[in-house]
Amino acid sequence: MLLKRLVHPPSDRRFYRTKPKGITSAKRLHIGSERLIVVALSFWLAGCNNQQPAAQGPPPAEVTVSKPEQKEVVNWNEFTGRTAAVKLVTVTARVSGYIVDIPFKEGDLVHKGDLLFQIDPRPYQHAYDQAVGQLQQAQANQQLQDATFARQQRLREMRVIASEDYDTALSNKNQAAAQVVSAQAARNSAQLNLEFTHVTSPIDGRVSRQLVNIGNLVQADSTQLTTVVSIDPIYAYFSMDELAALTFQRLTREGKLAGSPDGKTPVYLRLQDETGFPHEGTIDFSDNAFDSSTGTLLIRASFPNTDGFLTPGNFVRVRVASSPKYDALLVADRAIGSDQDQSFVYVVDAKNIARLRHIKTGQPAEGLRVVKSGLQPDDVVIINGIIKVRPDSAVKPEQGAMEQFSSNDLSMPLLGSKSKTARVD
Repeated sequence: MLLKRLVHPPSDRRFYRTKPKGITSAKRLHIGSERLIVVALSFWLAGCNNQQPAAQGPPPAEVTVSKPEQKEVVNWNEFTGRTAAVKLVTVTARVSGYIVDIPFKEGDLVHKGDLLFQIDPRPYQHAYDQAVGQLQQAQANQQLQDATFARQQRLREMRVIASEDYDTALSNKNQAAAQVVSAQAARNSAQLNLEFTHVTSPIDGRVSRQLVNIGNLVQADSTQLTTVVSIDPIYAYFSMDELAALTFQRLTREGKLAGSPDGKTPVYLRLQDETGFPHEGTIDFSDNAFDSSTGTLLIRASFPNTDGFLTPGNFVRVRVASSPKYDALLVADRAIGSDQDQSFVYVVDAKNIARLRHIKTGQPAEGLRVVKSGLQPDDVVIINGIIKVRPDSAVKPEQGAMEQFSSNDLSMPLLGSKSKTARVD
């Protein structure tokens, strides 16, 4: 009976473990939580579906492009120098006396022979009149002695006078002729002194300030009155270093430098406030030896100065050709970037992609820059907006002209033009 109870427990509920009462409530709470999670996920997914699409990449940069200019140019060496007058005259009194008149205006242009100073002429007029009188007296005495000699000569032929009388008459005649010559010289000297009281300009040019005033006493050959400098043409002196001088001499000897119509080598000059080199002249002198202390050779160039704008003593810059003419490609300086010690430009290909291209640059030419290598005539170069461009990025090109973005520095005269780029006014 005991075994039966162990195998088959009684049906009495007291002998069975009862289930906790909170089981049903936990299940309900779990199911509710799952439902809340599902609802939250639904709202989150719905919110994600309502978000705006991801932003696209930046639009292509708008740039201005142009093909490089193709022109005929020359390399130049640049030097500093000073202008100088072709003629510089210091006006000095040639006779002593008091200044009675100064008719010129300081700084005026004067012509050769214009009166500058008037020295009191009265003493010299009196000396001249006295010399004229002495000449007339000598001439009268000469006439008398000539007549006396003629009579003595006839008497001598008749053998009625002594030889001593004849010799005396001949001597008197010769002395009278000599006195006339002396009197003429004195008259001419007095006339010169009288003329020297009129101090005139010896050349055409510009007169300086007066160094004396009316009433001052001036001494002959010592008192400086003023200076006069010629205006047209005008010289420019500059020193050329030995290497540049040797290059210039070789090119000149080989006939590779462009010459002026008169066969001289052209040079170009500018003043401190000028853009480019607007004044053209020619070299007309080079010194016969280098300066051993500086290693330079003195060169002189002559420039037309019809308007008188160039003034002696101006500080100037002079350019001299250092190569023969050659064809070159030119781009604007603003189209050129710098990467450490390398220069580059952006070239736009057929797909409007900007490609970085390293180049080697040369001298400036009429506001543009010579490109020695790295660029082809048909390359399309970005000339404006390179700051917005990155290598291998898309761009939106707009056609322009290279000269639109030149630096307007006419620092290198062009000798010809073979431009293939359309100009934009």
